[in-house]
Amino acid sequence: MTHAALTQIAPQAAAVPSQDRTLSLLRMLMRKCRAKARVEVFETCALLLHSPQEGAQEYADALLRVLASGLPKTPVIHVITARERSFDESWLLALFAAIARDDHGSIAFLLRARLPLHLRRPVGWLASELVDRMAAEADKTSRI
Repeated sequence: MTHAALTQIAPQAAAVPSQDRTLSLLRMLMRKCRAKARVEVFETCALLLHSPQEGAQEYADALLRVLASGLPKTPVIHVITARERSFDESWLLALFAAIARDDHGSIAFLLRARLPLHLRRPVGWLASELVDRMAAEADKTSRI
């Protein structure tokens, strides 16, 4: 799948209001993830499932750590000040946009295109929880 293909999959991705904030958060957290130990996917999801008070940062951290341990290559996440997006960043943002608009076909396609079968459900769940928490946090800040 090429970068251009991702643009075609999620033409509405630019309409997601928190996209820049999400990308900044992922870029910031990825720097910390590289120094942390690898995680076991299902243990990580179970811990978060039993800690519903956790915020967006914890889910973004878990998502990036699972991807770093589950993909053949570590995801390319640029420094926070970079102007361009990597393929991995574009893929994640397309996934978040599909989740935000409840587009199950695109979600399934994006997960199948990159992940082995055993990672699709946990990565989808982590991404969905992250989108929900980012929206809730954005809603809180807009009320202030």
